[in-house]
Amino acid sequence: MANQFEFIGDDSLFSNDQSDGDDTDNKKANKNEVSCLGKSFQDDETRRTYFTEELRIKLKDPEFRKIEGFPLGSDEDILALSDPPYYTACPNPWIDEFVKTWEEEKPPKPDGYMYHREPFAADVSEGKNDPIYNAHSYHTKVPHKAIMRYILYYTEPGDIVFDGFCGTGMTGVAAQLCGDKATVESLGYKVDDDGTISEQAIDEHGRKVWQPFSKLGARKAVLNDLSPAATFIAYNYNTPVDVQAFEREAKRILKEVEDECGWMYETTHTDGKTEGKINYTVWSDVFVCPDCMQEVIFWDAAVDKEAGVVKGEFPCPHCGAMLKKRRMQRAWVNKYDSGIKETVRQAKQVPVLISYTVGTTRAEKKPDAFDLALIEKIEESEIPYWFPTERMPEGYNTAQPKGSHGLTHVHHFYTKRNFFVNVAFSERCRRNNTRALWITTAVTEGSSRLNRERPFGLPSKLSGTLYVSSMIREINLIDFISRKIQKYTSKGHYLDATISTYSSTQLEKNSGNFDYIFLDPPFGSNINYSELNFLWESWLKVWTNNKPEAIENEVQGKGSQEYHRLMVACFREAYRVLKPGHWMTVEFSNTKASVWNSIQTALGEAGFIIANVSMLDKQQHTFKAVTTPTAVKQDLVISAYKTNGGFEERFKKEASTEEGVWDFVRTHLKYLPVVKRGANIHLIAVTERDPRILYDQMVAYYVRKGYPVP
Repeated sequence: MANQFEFIGDDSLFSNDQSDGDDTDNKKANKNEVSCLGKSFQDDETRRTYFTEELRIKLKDPEFRKIEGFPLGSDEDILALSDPPYYTACPNPWIDEFVKTWEEEKPPKPDGYMYHREPFAADVSEGKNDPIYNAHSYHTKVPHKAIMRYILYYTEPGDIVFDGFCGTGMTGVAAQLCGDKATVESLGYKVDDDGTISEQAIDEHGRKVWQPFSKLGARKAVLNDLSPAATFIAYNYNTPVDVQAFEREAKRILKEVEDECGWMYETTHTDGKTEGKINYTVWSDVFVCPDCMQEVIFWDAAVDKEAGVVKGEFPCPHCGAMLKKRRMQRAWVNKYDSGIKETVRQAKQVPVLISYTVGTTRAEKKPDAFDLALIEKIEESEIPYWFPTERMPEGYNTAQPKGSHGLTHVHHFYTKRNFFVNVAFSERCRRNNTRALWITTAVTEGSSRLNRERPFGLPSKLSGTLYVSSMIREINLIDFISRKIQKYTSKGHYLDATISTYSSTQLEKNSGNFDYIFLDPPFGSNINYSELNFLWESWLKVWTNNKPEAIENEVQGKGSQEYHRLMVACFREAYRVLKPGHWMTVEFSNTKASVWNSIQTALGEAGFIIANVSMLDKQQHTFKAVTTPTAVKQDLVISAYKTNGGFEERFKKEASTEEGVWDFVRTHLKYLPVVKRGANIHLIAVTERDPRILYDQMVAYYVRKGYPVP
């Protein structure tokens, strides 16, 4: 397989050729040829067509659709979203072939080579303010630069890294950027001309020295997630793209949308004559005063505009009674929903403030007659394209917007104006370039009613929830899409990642072929991914099959036992596919002791041995991490290893003897850090070497294997 293959051609979004245009026709034809999994194709579109038809055949196989976690969607919608064999919005039938090919490409190891690493024992602090990280939002993310530190430490160039809960694919980005000298150096490492990577350490004399520990070079990545939304975002992050060509095509699509919908963001200046363009509109809930039964616009009554605060108590503008939000009932309206052909009951919201631009000057005003007439005209407009109208699933997070505002279906989460623009843009993406749907998913939440207006700060969605505030900011979606196009970032230098969509409880046939595993799995009831991703996936037309979702969720009928069972299944599969003697890193974020114990027990039941627990500080925190009294401000990073084959064979013979005990202790000590460093290179105690901890590990291992301790 050609590792540096990228899509090419004048109309393609992918290019790796920098020729001056003087090639002959024959050379140009050869330039377009691509090679993939041992097959040659005239160009990339031919490659895509061939493997799409292969996947189409596979989708007709009933046994294929029985794979655990197979997503919900029609064959055609799965095919439309996929780019086989690199990315499939379903289980990827070509993963084994990729792994075999990548293994064959590795340079031979010297005679007597044996892989060995102590655990990565340093605490890591890595911020989220990076253009790559921020190009597309997600409910939880580990910064790719943090993951790079682990990959560089545990692997060599060309090694295969697996992430079974890949989310937006930051592990794949990290694996590829291990070959980017500037990015590696930005981590504080030194890169020599021969590619040797060194980190600062302290020698026996207390002096800082540079200590070699890795080699510069991209690693391969196998990425998987249960969520089609997650893998689609990961695909866009991890496959090569000609960013300039993508930008041109996306801007062309946006120009068509602006020609059709630009009038929806027009307004007039306060002079009533000069035309302006709306930047955003603030909408407010309307409540009913319990004393006089008059309607109270929350924005007008409760917000101190000068101080930038929302008052906890405020007078009714009609009767003067002191009010609190919790004392009042919302005002409701009934209206006919042509999308689902039903009458719906929703919380009443009214526009209260418009920010607009006239020339180069920004201004604000209350909506006037022109603005209200415009909104009414938009509401009466019919959308001439397909749009998502799916009913929101029953769930923990979906209950709030249903109960508070009557948002029962996907399209209810948008104003008619922003929904129209989103639909018009996504329709053209489907016709011209499915990959550009990444822009649709990138703006899905920010353009919705989830975007809170905060007088004291920037508007934002409440992370990890589907919370709808009493004040929302309806942004100019055309401008928002334009900004997202500018931010589009792909770090797919090579086609060194393959992406699949199904459950990590049932992986591919390959056993013992991955050199390193990084997992950031769901923890207890922290994040309800299938509920939160439903909006994204409704635009993509392929949804998460949440039956094998590892979570504690009463609506799904899953408690701590079900969560534990599913995590054991995932870890057992990870153990099976990891090479003997190699490492898995598990990022953990949950404050409940029961979840922490469940994860540790699940790792042990799967066969892993925990060697180290360190901290990962992502520097910015979600809503729950900031406000919950027991919230963790730093994530924990668990380093666990799979015992090597030699020890397993010896243990079978020595398990019932005292020598078996000491063999375990000696072998385990080899996988423990001799020294452990804090964030500032200072040394800290290695608790894992405490005799009591060693004894517990030994007993646990014997119990798992079914042997009595001699």
